[in-house]
Amino acid sequence: MKKLLLICLVGISLSVNAQQSNVQSAARSLSFDPMKYADLVNAKKSIDLAAESESTSNDPKMWYYRGKVYNMINSNTEAQKNNLDPEAIEKAVQSFINCIKTDTKKNYYDEVKSLVWQSAITLFNKGVNAYSSNNPEGAMKMYEIIFGVFPLDPDNNLKRNNITPDILNKNMYFAANKTGDKAKARSYLQKLIDNKFNDPKIYLWMSRSYLEQSDTVNAISNIEKGRTIFDDNSSLMNEEIRLYLLTGKTEVLIEKLAASIESAPDNENLYLTRASLYEGKKDYDKAAADYKKTLELNPDQLFANYNLGIMYFNQGAEMANKANAITDMAKFDKAKVEFEGKFKSAQPYLERAKEVNPRKSEDDQLTYKTTLQTLKVLYARLNMLEKSSVIKGELEKL
Repeated sequence: MKKLLLICLVGISLSVNAQQSNVQSAARSLSFDPMKYADLVNAKKSIDLAAESESTSNDPKMWYYRGKVYNMINSNTEAQKNNLDPEAIEKAVQSFINCIKTDTKKNYYDEVKSLVWQSAITLFNKGVNAYSSNNPEGAMKMYEIIFGVFPLDPDNNLKRNNITPDILNKNMYFAANKTGDKAKARSYLQKLIDNKFNDPKIYLWMSRSYLEQSDTVNAISNIEKGRTIFDDNSSLMNEEIRLYLLTGKTEVLIEKLAASIESAPDNENLYLTRASLYEGKKDYDKAAADYKKTLELNPDQLFANYNLGIMYFNQGAEMANKANAITDMAKFDKAKVEFEGKFKSAQPYLERAKEVNPRKSEDDQLTYKTTLQTLKVLYARLNMLEKSSVIKGELEKL
């Protein structure tokens, strides 16, 4: 029995010595100057054998040389050309991480603490390129390794190079979202929210992620959270409005807009939005008041001019249609004064909408065409036939 135990101990000792020999062999190969590609291949072979053995798995010396070997493979032109190891920089960073963790005596710490963050920057850039090359899964694996470097970088070298946990979480969100894993993508957004990351878009992205899954409750909840922090952000405000309209919560939205107007009385967009809501409810007096307030703040606001002009025109057209059924001439004349009054009210706003329309986007072009079509009819209704003819000519040129 003792003899068998002795044989086992001898076997273990031989294994340890063999792996230490592999580490030394890799170290020798790295010391050649100039280093040949064949030397690098031999170094890789030796260090891989050492890394696969349990006897050296906790040896900081092995991890130190493994990191250096793979760092060299990543930077060696011939190694890259021959595709010696496509994941060389990943293995280098992980090796340096393992070296620091196992190096209780800090024999390698002073050198490796620099090597680990420097190689992590290279890995970060590789991750960005992987994402851009439509390899989000690969990018995520690279970023995951880098998360392990932050605790080993007390001097914040990564931060000075614009690589922070928040930036990684943001990149992980984009990558996870690109893979289609919405739940995982949201988990990274939640980390950013928990870390109070100063970017209103994270709430917008979180909300839209839920909306894609028809979860309007969480979609609204996240937008509202964002609005409490970034209360003057127009993107969040517009998204909140869109969600409330989508879910039919018009009254709630009007109340929120009233509160927003109280805190930002010079925000023309708030009045414009509320005006369109009032118009949708057929509360035309309140709609007109808000459209006019918008124009008081910005006389050239295209959609305030356009919407108010169209609203007055539509009111006039509806009144005119009803008047056509009146047989009593006195009553008809009275109704005519009223509907022509609406057409006259519409005229200056539609004319202004025509003037201020930049006609750049497709929406602008469509609005411009509709404005001309409405003005053509409006002028005819008011017996301004020459103006109607001019507008007709402009329409024919479109």
